[in-house]
Amino acid sequence: MEKLRILQLTLFASFFSMGYLALNYLVFTSLASFLGGINSNYIYFFIGIVSVSFPVSMIIEQKSSSALSRLFYMFSTTWMGITLYFLWAIIIIRIIQILIPIPLEMAGLVIIGLVSIISVYSLINAHNIFEKKVTIPLKNLKHPLRLVQLSDVHIGSVRNSGFLKRVVSKIEKINPDAVLITGDLADGSSTINENSFYPFKQLKMPIFFTSGNHDGYSGIENVFKALKNASIHVLHNEMAEFKDIQIVGVSYSMKNENLKNAIGDIKFDHEKPSVLMYHLPSEWDAARENGINIQLSGHTHHGQFYPFNLIVKLMFPYLGGLYQKENDYLYVSSGTGTWGPPMRLGSRNEITLIELKRKY
Repeated sequence: MEKLRILQLTLFASFFSMGYLALNYLVFTSLASFLGGINSNYIYFFIGIVSVSFPVSMIIEQKSSSALSRLFYMFSTTWMGITLYFLWAIIIIRIIQILIPIPLEMAGLVIIGLVSIISVYSLINAHNIFEKKVTIPLKNLKHPLRLVQLSDVHIGSVRNSGFLKRVVSKIEKINPDAVLITGDLADGSSTINENSFYPFKQLKMPIFFTSGNHDGYSGIENVFKALKNASIHVLHNEMAEFKDIQIVGVSYSMKNENLKNAIGDIKFDHEKPSVLMYHLPSEWDAARENGINIQLSGHTHHGQFYPFNLIVKLMFPYLGGLYQKENDYLYVSSGTGTWGPPMRLGSRNEITLIELKRKY
């Protein structure tokens, strides 16, 4: 299984690098045309170096992670985000130049300055973790409950034990009744070992987990071992009773109508309040039809940074936040961490406090 996973990542890296090479070529040659006087040999050299940096760093991290390889991976993923910012800035400046004549060198300097400011802000914004509170009234709830939802933490090469300790510290201050992790606790960028999630061990409240797509990239067996070592309860297409509510967990799968098929086989009382943990913000109607009152999801990262929120919304109409249909709710987390570039623009890392109140 480990060899197959490395082969899959290698193939992905190969196809990805071709598109990434084209992107870097466009960015570097465009900047050179604005600034002028840059030796083309230097341009091609830098295009080659940065284009292979991400797939190479990803493969190295999978085979033999170290402080140096993590630094290399951090640089390569950050540059990926910066390159995308350069692309949009170049497109915008080219459009403006059609209407307003701007000297090429000035346009180039404006692009570099603008991208530098946005990149620094995005990195700082993605470093912070914000608490978001959501209140949901629930029928048949006897006593108020406080739940913390984590999603898309992405523990790996970029987000590691230091980040997880910060998350745990914030949860301790919130002191909820339970913690619900709706997938992608692992990133897949580096190997997960049995101590990867150990900081969760210091939490006194129960922790429930259901898998996301990236947990599989990390080797689901390794993830399960680390979860067990951290005393985290895995819900794999099953239900757990917790105080006044039923917590239902459906694991990630690429099968069509996965949620609909899985939830139909899970036995729970439709007269009691139910909370579904499902990584994808999809099949909400199927969940409602099967008696689910609240669905908690993630996966979208709320687009993570502009303008990808527009693209992601085409794939997942429930992009982020709280949605309501009659007496049922869907909450889509923006994610506690990030994937790829450790950058956020127009979104924030969040720990979600969900306060369940009795509906009269």
